[in-house]
Amino acid sequence: MAAPETQGAAARGEEDCKSNHSESGSVSYEDSKDCILEPLSLPESPGGTTALEGSPSVPCIFCEEHFPMDEQDKLLKHMIIEHKMVIADVKLVADFQRYILYWRKRFTEQPVTDFCSVIRINSTAPLEEQDNYFLLCDVLPEDRVLREELQKQRLKEILEQQQQERNDNNFHGICMFCNEEFFGNRSVLLNHMAREHAFNIGLPDNIVNCNEFLCTLQKKLDNLQCLYCEKTFRDKNTLKDHMRKKQHRRINPKNREYDRFYVINYLVSLSLHNLKCISMNKIFPRAV
Repeated sequence: MAAPETQGAAARGEEDCKSNHSESGSVSYEDSKDCILEPLSLPESPGGTTALEGSPSVPCIFCEEHFPMDEQDKLLKHMIIEHKMVIADVKLVADFQRYILYWRKRFTEQPVTDFCSVIRINSTAPLEEQDNYFLLCDVLPEDRVLREELQKQRLKEILEQQQQERNDNNFHGICMFCNEEFFGNRSVLLNHMAREHAFNIGLPDNIVNCNEFLCTLQKKLDNLQCLYCEKTFRDKNTLKDHMRKKQHRRINPKNREYDRFYVINYLVSLSLHNLKCISMNKIFPRAV
């Protein structure tokens, strides 16, 4: 296959932003924001943030097809096959639903080629065999700022949730190992499991969405799965003996499923995004 020819928004951005250059011949991230004529307006549902997050599906950017929130890959596949749209670095998008809703609205206001780079496939082949794909990525200043705003919004929501859980004294939970009930603050149960059962998932103040975290762990145990090696056993007694003898009363640090329950990961995610933005400015300097 011949090398793709790239055109569209990324190329035009060179001319659109010439006035925003520095003396060294490159544009800083702050300068690139000037290319956006209007402030970003993140989509909100009539019921506010909570209602939006509770929505069971995400629409396609271009058509009326909807996909469940946990089937994000199917939506991305649909957009590639049916609409030839590729979204770069999807895993770095903090709020996929809001991201899709934002661009769904913007694409009704302006042509797709105003925002996306156009990648021509088989450019040396006969015209009828050539095909164009659209690439939406954070080389576009508007997309970059959108991703940053979504990161900040998600971090704000997580910190508010963490604070609410830290101050909540109406918590009710049951120990996964001895079935003892605990009331009051979540730290009572977490400290009990660490002290009495050597099961330490971290300091209570570092955890967010604690109820969901505990339910996730309990579900694995109910399915007779070891929390550390993640092997499945024939009955509960065999599982308990295994976890005790092998010292597997801990979670698997390589399982990324648990990342969302630790506040530090949201801080790291925002930092990585900022570093990526700085790197992009160095990789794609704009000449005077």
